Amino acid sequence: MLVIDDSDVDRDVMAELLIAAGFDVHTLPSPIGATRLARELRVSAVVIDQNLPAMNGNKLAALFRGTPALRDVRLVLVSGNDEAAMLEVARVAQADAFVSKGKIHRELVQVVKLLLR
Repeated sequence: MLVIDDSDVDRDVMAELLIAAGFDVHTLPSPIGATRLARELRVSAVVIDQNLPAMNGNKLAALFRGTPALRDVRLVLVSGNDEAAMLEVARVAQADAFVSKGKIHRELVQVVKLLLR
């Protein structure tokens, strides 16, 4: 599992929740090198912050979908942005799910478990 978020606090919270749920978690503070690391680690899922400084999460999700070796990786976009708008952004980017940052504690682990079963 890979968690990508430029916020140290948010990245750490998401990683801790997923680790506590039994996932092997790696983190990145930016999208730079994300596809390379995902291939090297053979991750099954990536949690991506929408508001990354170098590349928006939906663009990174589209990059994953356009990379044959990563096409089947489960993608979860997270954001504090408007939930209705983000659901559409996630759909267009072909992400598998969206979780509002306000609901991370309640929903992230549950969503990831559902995607990976």
